Amino acid sequence: MPETTLNLSQAEQQVKDSIVSLVQAALGTPFDPSLISVEYPPDAKLGDYSVACFSLAKSLHRQPAELAAKLTKSLKPAGLIAKASAAGPYLNFSVDLPAFSQLVVTEIAKRKRAYGTAKIGRGKRVMVEYFSPNTNKPLTVGHLRNICLGASLARLLKFLGYKVIESTLYNDRGIAIAKTIVGYQKWGDRQTPKSAGLKPDHFVGNFYTRFSQEAAAQPKLDKEAQRALQAWEKGDKTITAVWQKLMRWVLEGFRQTLKKLGVGPFDQEYYESEFYRHGKEVVEAGLRQGVFVRNPDGVVVAPLAQDGLPDKIVLRPDDTSLYVTQDLYLATLKEKSQPDQSIYVVGNEQDLYFKQLFKILERLGQGDAGRYYHLSYAMVRLPSGKIKSRQGLVKGTGADELVAQLEEMASQEVMKRNPALSATEAAKRAEDIAIGALKFYLVAVDPKKTMIFDPEQSLQFNGRTGPYLQYVHARIASLFTKANVKPSLRVDWLVVSHPLERELLRLLARFPSAVQSAATGHNPSLLANYLFELAKTFSLFYEALPVLKAPDKVKRARLLLLRSVQTVLASGLQLLGITAVEQM
Repeated sequence: MPETTLNLSQAEQQVKDSIVSLVQAALGTPFDPSLISVEYPPDAKLGDYSVACFSLAKSLHRQPAELAAKLTKSLKPAGLIAKASAAGPYLNFSVDLPAFSQLVVTEIAKRKRAYGTAKIGRGKRVMVEYFSPNTNKPLTVGHLRNICLGASLARLLKFLGYKVIESTLYNDRGIAIAKTIVGYQKWGDRQTPKSAGLKPDHFVGNFYTRFSQEAAAQPKLDKEAQRALQAWEKGDKTITAVWQKLMRWVLEGFRQTLKKLGVGPFDQEYYESEFYRHGKEVVEAGLRQGVFVRNPDGVVVAPLAQDGLPDKIVLRPDDTSLYVTQDLYLATLKEKSQPDQSIYVVGNEQDLYFKQLFKILERLGQGDAGRYYHLSYAMVRLPSGKIKSRQGLVKGTGADELVAQLEEMASQEVMKRNPALSATEAAKRAEDIAIGALKFYLVAVDPKKTMIFDPEQSLQFNGRTGPYLQYVHARIASLFTKANVKPSLRVDWLVVSHPLERELLRLLARFPSAVQSAATGHNPSLLANYLFELAKTFSLFYEALPVLKAPDKVKRARLLLLRSVQTVLASGLQLLGITAVEQM
């Protein structure tokens, strides 16, 4: 989702404008301002901002290092820019810290939690499809990565002004569902989740697991499942009634898990059972258009070799549907929401499939392939290894089980720190911390990287974790409770000069661009890691510099600075779906 408009804080926008003006004056000749890309030096000692001279030098037929050296001699820093220097092909700039501080902190104080929001997406609609489970078993830790990525991306896009349609697809038909139906008919004995004392989706999943176990020794069960599937497709009333009951229970169980995670309800819920037959209509239309061809064996194929992709079968000779057949029709259903872009949050084992699907949709006239995006994510594992087996979920890998484990561990930590806390309050804090640990650990890793979810590591109050960020937020809240004063914008910024104060201000100024990078790059880890850097810098600041015991002018400036840190931390955590707690 490339954007030409940059989401910059007022301070960074003025820095960029000042740098372009200074370079313009030093050159003495007009140039395209887009050739000036303001970045951050790898080492803060070099300066606060930098400009690579490669593009500018190329347009002027000069060598980058030579141009940078020449410009340094001619640049006349003024206003927001206090100093300029060259380092090879780079120009480095240092800001006037008092002026920069006032710009950054004043904007945050005035906009509060709206700081970093933008209208970049105004008038644009984006559909984000995520979650999309099979409805025959409970969720796993793998589903949790999907949920956390999709929900975070949706929040980020909304923050930038996009109209986001959150959707999910329930895979509620097929042989796996038929096996579950047969399992319940054989061993359910009219039980209900309530009578069995089980969460509804776990109750249903037990019958699928038992069927798989029994079928290993009794192959005839697979034939029963095939007959059940055929009966369901023909509308058999008995099979349909069992199916409806099981699906109602599973979805109720899913919704309980989603509610715990702070997700839902979805704007659009699609059910495979409602449209799987209609995919053939799209295929038939594609045959008439020449998008598909039928080979001598009767197989309908999308020829994709000219696009560097393998051909894709879209319909079998017996006219039975494939996943792609259904997804072609699902794309037409999504068109009713008129999205400008459609994002699919699905594991990376489907990378090739989505390249083929998007190219086929383009040929069918549903917009170019760039209108669609596959947010591909790698698998997640636990230290124990595998998630699933024929016997069902491996112990510790179920989503609900993992959440419960995290809550228990968090509860122990909360009670150890606050033994006098009421059971109700302790449970609430433990839940906030556990969910924060889960979500941050899952989104802080680049989606494309395979990850191991370590429950104990995720709950550490130090390091790159959700509880650490929550702890920093709570620590700042505690500081203001002790200070018992409301920060004022009337401060003397001349007293702010320490490198750690400077680094905090630089990071605060970057928040809007960090949000944009995470949203338009479809990568919430960029925001998660930005927040960690902000929290880590605060911790270094807090250890090195006094706040409440500082001289009055310094105290007031530092309190206002820390209020800004607290505001940005809270906003960033909220975008990741994490509660910014006041107490740990």
